[in-house]
Parts: sequence; C-alpha cells; structure tokens
Amino acid sequence: MVNKKIKHCLGVRRCIFAASSLHFKATHPTHVAMEHPRITILPDHIANQIAAGEVVQRPESVVKELIENALDAGAREIAVFVRDGGKSLIHVLDDGCGMRREDLELATVRHATSKIRSLEDLQRLATLGFRGEALASIASVADLEIITRQAGDEHGWKLVCQPLKPQRIEPTDCPAGTQVIVRNLFFNVPARRKFLRSDTTELRYISETMIRYGLSYPDRSWTFHDGRGMVFQLQPQPLLERIGALFHADIAGSLIPVDHQTDLVRIEGFLGLPSIARTTKASQYLFLNHRPITNRALAHAIYQGYEHMLEKSEHPFFVLFIWLDPERVDVNVHPQKHEVKFDDERAMYHAVLEAVLQSMRQHELIPQLRVKQVESSAPLIAVPNSGGAPLVVNRLTGEVIPLQSPPTLPSSPGRPRSSSYQLRTEQPQWQPATSQQLASILAPASSSAVERETFPEQPRMWQMHNKYIFVQTDDGIMIIDQHIAHERILYERALDALEHASADRSQRLMFPVELPLNAREIAIFRELAEDLQRLGYDCCLHEDRATVEIRAVPTEIRPGEEATSLREVLEQYAEYQTIRPASARDNLAASYGCRAAIKAGDPLSVAEMRRLVEDLFRCRTPEVCPHGRPVMIHFALRELDRRFGRTS
Repeated sequence: MVNKKIKHCLGVRRCIFAASSLHFKATHPTHVAMEHPRITILPDHIANQIAAGEVVQRPESVVKELIENALDAGAREIAVFVRDGGKSLIHVLDDGCGMRREDLELATVRHATSKIRSLEDLQRLATLGFRGEALASIASVADLEIITRQAGDEHGWKLVCQPLKPQRIEPTDCPAGTQVIVRNLFFNVPARRKFLRSDTTELRYISETMIRYGLSYPDRSWTFHDGRGMVFQLQPQPLLERIGALFHADIAGSLIPVDHQTDLVRIEGFLGLPSIARTTKASQYLFLNHRPITNRALAHAIYQGYEHMLEKSEHPFFVLFIWLDPERVDVNVHPQKHEVKFDDERAMYHAVLEAVLQSMRQHELIPQLRVKQVESSAPLIAVPNSGGAPLVVNRLTGEVIPLQSPPTLPSSPGRPRSSSYQLRTEQPQWQPATSQQLASILAPASSSAVERETFPEQPRMWQMHNKYIFVQTDDGIMIIDQHIAHERILYERALDALEHASADRSQRLMFPVELPLNAREIAIFRELAEDLQRLGYDCCLHEDRATVEIRAVPTEIRPGEEATSLREVLEQYAEYQTIRPASARDNLAASYGCRAAIKAGDPLSVAEMRRLVEDLFRCRTPEVCPHGRPVMIHFALRELDRRFGRTS
C-alpha cells in the first residue's frame, strides 16, 4: 500500500515536471534554439569592416596611416595627392625601401607587419606603425592598389585588391619606393560614407595631418596636392624655417626656443609669445619620438608655464618635441595611436613644466608682451600725392592729414581706445510683447518734483567693471553680461545674413589688409568663402603666396581687428565643427558672434549700453547665448526686500 502511494506521488511529480518543462519552452522560445549554436564566427569580410572602423574613420585616417608606413620605410621624400577631400582618390608616393613580392602578398593580411616580431619589440617601439591593421582595414572598405620596387631590382610589383575579390599581383615598371592608391573610400559601407563631411571639410582634416607630420619631420621633403593645385611643397629645412613655411613669418618671428634635458627626458622645440596666443587649441603640436600625441597632463604643464600671462580664453602656440626611452612609454593605448601612457607621469609633468619656465626665464618673458599685434598699432601711413607733397592717411578712420601739419602719433604701440559697441542707425522693428518689456526697463524713473529739483536725473543703467550692465527695472534689477548679450545679437544677425545676404552688412576698407593662412586655414576659408561673403567679408584668396586679401568686413568689426577677426572666426568654426552638433551655417554664425562681440573689459557709454539692451530684446531668444549660457539675471525687488528684512 505504501509502495503504491510512493509510485503515485512519483508519477504526479513526473507529470508536474513535464508540464512545467513544456510551459518553460513555450514561454522561452530561445530555449529551443539551444539545439543550434547561438555564437558564430563572423565572415572575414564583415570582421574586417568592423575592425576597419577603428582604424579608418575618414580619409584623413588613410592619409595618416600611409604616411606612417612611408616614414617607417625610411622615405626621405613623400608626396600626397587627394581628390574630392580624399573620398574618390588618395595617392601617396614615397622613396622608401620598397617591398619584395613575398612581402607584398602579405601586406593586406590583417596583423601582418614588419615592425615587431616579439613582445620585447612591442615594449620598445621605435616605429610609428606596429599593429599590422592599416592596409588590411583600407582594403576592406576601398579599392586598393600598391606599386612598389626595391632599389636594385629589375622591375617592381603591382598589387590590386578589391573587397570580396581575390587580390592579384603582376610585375610592373616603376621607380624605387612605394605608391599606394586608394579609390572610392567606403563605397561598400554606405552608412559610414554618408557620415563623411563635405569635400572641403575632409580636406581640412587632411591638411592638419600634413602640417603635423611636416613639423614632426622637417628634414624630409613633403608635397601636398589637393586635386586643384599645390597646397605646399617643402624641402628639408631647420624646424624654425619649417614653422615659418607652414604658418607665416609673423609666427616664426614670435617664438622662443626650448632646450631642456634631464636624466629622464629631452625636450626641445619652440613656444609662442603671449602676443600670438590663439582663441582655440588648433595651433598646438606635441611630439613624442617623432610621434604626434595628445596628453592632457603635459598640455596642462605647458599652460601652467604661461600662468598669469594669458587670459582664460587664450591658448598658446607651441611646437614641442619630447625624446624619451621607448621602454618608458606605452603607445599601444588606442587604435589611432595618439594617446600614450608614461611609466612616471609625475616626472614627465614636472620636466615639461620646468622646460617651459626655463625658456621663459632665459628670454625674460614679461606680461607686457601680451599686447595683441593688430593693424591699429600703426594706423598712419604715407600716400604719394600727384598734386604735391605726400599725404598722411589714418587708414582706420579715413582721415587725410596734410604733411605740413605733422600728425600726432600714438604715445604707445598699444591699441587705441575706440567706441566698443557701434551704434546702428536703423530703427528696430518691435513686436508688441517685446516693446512692452523693453519699455518697462528703459522708461524714465518715477520721482517726485522735490527729488527732480534736488538731484540730477540718474541713468537707469550703468556698467560694473566694464563687464556687466546693471539695469533698473520697475520690479527689481537686471544684470546683463555685455559680451554674451552682444554674442547673441551678432549670432542672430549672422544667421539672418546667411539666409538673406545684404550689402548693408559690409564696410569697405580704404586699404586692404592681408592675412597669411596655413594649409588648414586655407581649407577652412575655401569651405566658408561664400558664407563669409554673405556675412559681410569681401576677401580674395591668393594661393600662390598663401594669403587672403581682406577688402571689406562686416559693420560690427571694430577698426584694427579686420585680420584678427577673420582668423579667429576660422579657428572657432573649426573647433565648433568638432565639438558642437549643429549645421555648418549655425556653427559659422556662432563663431562670428563669439569672436566679433565686444569683450569683457570694454568700456561702454550710456548710449552704447542702451542700444545694446535694445538690440538684445529685439532678438528672438534674448535669454541665452548660442551655447546656452544665460545672458541676463533678474533680481526681483521683493527678493531684495526679503533679504534685507523689509516687511513692506
């Protein structure tokens, strides 16, 4: 009897277990899939395309990898030709050691490399490349052709490689060295190709890479052609001359040398004087054993050396080389190989800081050198006069001064004080709500007859520390940041001008101003040429001498800042395109507003403050700047009364 009960219980349990198993399989379909493996090995072509995304992000990445291969091959002459911003063609030629057929067969195989053979080689890298991923990644997302010959060989070899097709190698006649031709980048990865920027923007990234390696190897010859003309052609030269060739003479003449050595490291190169500080970090170049790197700690050490010499919004120009035992640094941190880690970060920080301070002490660098070099430092020029004696013309104001009455020259080479905020003559078009809001702010203060007789009328707005505008309102007080307010005004005006061009925005210069540009800045200018004209700039690019002739500027640009304003707009635009997710025109408008606006420290008259407030409340969004910072802060009278303990 007991055995029957036990069997019955076991049978019930089996039924319950079977039923629960069926319920689990019904509610968890994936359980059935366990019969087939869920983990599979990706096909090689898909794996290669995924891996290529880390190495080949844009045409500039291809140029960088091919340049590094050429340098590792011992090339003394390197030429780079691109078309359509590198999207349709990238052609890199070098006179390096070349390859044999056996090496060429393995060149596009992933992780095939001639740079390292053991873990010890990886721990003391002396080459720029070492992963063996570049050519394989390029071959998976583009049509690749490699032509190479070693010196002394009768003929060379040509490899043709296309995605999903077997590669072929054939003999060819070619000069010693290697040529790599990349066509139709990302043609088989539409998702990646559609995220590429315009041709001019991609060319700008390539130009920056060419400048970086041109600085890193001044003892090599470099040729850079963008499909429309020669961007630059450089012969081997000392570093200072190379800086002058890639930038301009004013930069090269405003540098101080750095030469510092410790038991750990050697640091050499050049630092820019505070007078040529930039508005962005675009002109900062740091190299480790010839490798371009980025390192926040070392950058902070350089900034620390400029402490009290630069404003917070200014960034120094520098080209610094660090020479260090390869065993004391790890460059295998990121696929792009820009980030590095040192075995003693603290010692490296102090070494760089001491190198900067030592150079500044030796050259007696003092804060007075911070005065910006603008055109207004020499506003008076002599002009031949066919009718008799020459004339002296103030090119900032257009005033003609006869030579018989000698002009009074400025007592100091600094920038003359001028009206900071230019009054506009047109009447604002008010909306009803905006009109009432502004009327409540700018209305005359109410006062008794006795008060009006005893005290003179006081302005309802005043400036504090040449930075903030205080405006008395009917129900309290409003504090306006003059720079941010003007930035918002100029931003909206620039957006309107970019959509609806107007000749009224431009003021023609009596004497054109020339602005030297480097390859990266020329690429940016080409990209923005049409929109800059809409903003009010009238410029002519002279590519043969790498300068832009400025004939007219927007009406908001202050006298003497024609060239610096354009350069700062170009630099700021390049930075915004990297960090600010917005359209190109929006970023240009924001760049113009930021760089053309009045600055903190500019004195304003009551009339200028009043017009600034009027223009601000005419904006569509007067409360915030283009970056989201608040333009104004309002303190209600009742809040002030509460803080001071007033009950009525």
